[in-house]
Amino acid sequence: MEFVGLTGEGRELKKLFSVVLLTLLLASILAIALNVQLVEAEGSWLWVRNTVTGAWGEAVVGTGTALYVARGTQFYRYLPDGNSWTEMASPPNLDVADAFKTGTALAWDFNDHVYALYGAATGGSRRWFYRYSISGNSWEALANTTADQGEGNAITWVSTENCVYATIGGEQRPTYFMRYDPSTDSWNSTPANPPAGMGDGASLVWTGDDYLYVLRGEFLETEALYDFWRYSLTDNSWAAMADIPALPHSGGSGGVGDGGSLLYVGHWLPNQSDYIYALSGNQAHPDNIPDNRTYRYTISTDSWERLADLPFGVGYYVGCRLGYADGYIYAWQGTPSTWPGGGDDLAKYDVSLEIRDLSVNAWLLAHEVYFGQNATLIVTIRNEGTQNEQNPLVNIRLNSIINDNITFTGTIEPGESVPRRFGIVTNGAFTVIEPENYTIRVEVYPLLGEVNIADNVCSLNFTVMQDYQEPQIGTPTQAPPPDNVQQFQNVNVRVNVTDYESQVRNVTLYYTNDTVWYSVPMVFNTTNLLWEAAIPGHAEATQVKYRIVACDNAGNMAVEDHAGQYYIYTVIPEFPLAIILPLLMILSAIAVAFAKKKHSKKTRT
Repeated sequence: MEFVGLTGEGRELKKLFSVVLLTLLLASILAIALNVQLVEAEGSWLWVRNTVTGAWGEAVVGTGTALYVARGTQFYRYLPDGNSWTEMASPPNLDVADAFKTGTALAWDFNDHVYALYGAATGGSRRWFYRYSISGNSWEALANTTADQGEGNAITWVSTENCVYATIGGEQRPTYFMRYDPSTDSWNSTPANPPAGMGDGASLVWTGDDYLYVLRGEFLETEALYDFWRYSLTDNSWAAMADIPALPHSGGSGGVGDGGSLLYVGHWLPNQSDYIYALSGNQAHPDNIPDNRTYRYTISTDSWERLADLPFGVGYYVGCRLGYADGYIYAWQGTPSTWPGGGDDLAKYDVSLEIRDLSVNAWLLAHEVYFGQNATLIVTIRNEGTQNEQNPLVNIRLNSIINDNITFTGTIEPGESVPRRFGIVTNGAFTVIEPENYTIRVEVYPLLGEVNIADNVCSLNFTVMQDYQEPQIGTPTQAPPPDNVQQFQNVNVRVNVTDYESQVRNVTLYYTNDTVWYSVPMVFNTTNLLWEAAIPGHAEATQVKYRIVACDNAGNMAVEDHAGQYYIYTVIPEFPLAIILPLLMILSAIAVAFAKKKHSKKTRT
């Protein structure tokens, strides 16, 4: 804009106008900066090779050792070993169009089969469902879906039920949630439908437990949607989770679209069990704006973070682009050849975890350790690497390096997973056999050999003291009470026994019905915190005496025998005399009355 022939007043207006424009520009930049989420770019994507460009019907699935890619009328396999890309048996084509259409979705059953929803063109009414045999390199037709497929198709395998769960539908048709049972080759529409319709970029994963997670996708072409849901298999219910932060960029409006993808690798890597990886795909509107952003969702905190960008943009065609194989997450571009990157690129993301400096600390839960006590060992492991690193799987080994007088009765399990950034506290139990000075050596090794580091060792020194304090036995209670034990009725005895130093080792109930004493081990009830045992039933008039003996882990013994008088009860008759006499009196009265009535009747006749 030019200002020609301005007067002094005009020049002032021009200056004012420029200041206003500059202010608005700075305000806009500031507003954008304040609304951009901080990026925690972790890891990096590595370009692998060229493959094939995308098609209207496409999807990726990983089996841990290979990737399988559906595209139009072809089906491909990628093997990381050898970096090979091979066309496999073509999917059966039931019409003149491509076999795979918009809404194609794949799921692996962790065995020999890859299940495939064929998808449908906009306005189409296809319902085809097939599965591919990996060992036989062949296809098999299965029962059609009971609703028309579309852009909102998504599929996952659930091992706990040995079945497939799928969303069926799209933008031009309703979205249904269904379950397919391979044992009966049938679909069931009993699962509750999603809260709203699904569309381009819909994706579905099972996280190995009770939950499935779902990206809703782009239900309306011109509306940015960020919806992320969770479905409970047990409760048959849906819950809204934190939105994926697919913010607008490059002139687009943001949201999830073509190429939206979810991937869970915790089935293969236990240290990844808390994460779901994702692509948001193409933005809602305008179309054809490639998106190379990747994300990770943390299940335990219901939160998202942005990872390193892909070396290419994805979008335009609908279908999951992520798969896992050989320790890497793979992303297939799968877009037209005119897109940046050529539309045929394959890249991988390293999810193996780096160990920087593991620190190990160990201490005892109790302030004092007594001879024979079951002590609790606490071990803390922390990865002292950068703040945005995950910690690795580690193997923990405990050794007593002073002598062999420690028995590890419940040691820390190998392969403990250390939570991200904050370390872990794990308990292990051990028993000391005799008083002495001890050292426990805690050794930590990385699993899977992520890096070569020296063994991480921590030594815990402590002294075991002799315990001379005997267990404390409370006053026992019995049911039924002593004055109401009937013949051949069991008597349940309960008692409180404590030993805060060496802890209670065992409690025994001794009873006699004459001169011979019998023993019954008492069992600790974790609900009422009492020791319990039962005395068998006896015949009428039997007198039973009992006492209780307790021992701790240091060998101290205590006896509770009611100051030498024992606890005593006598078995009463099944019908006590107090009940029998009134009954006899009543029966006698009835007999006399009956006799009088009979005599009166006889006299009248």
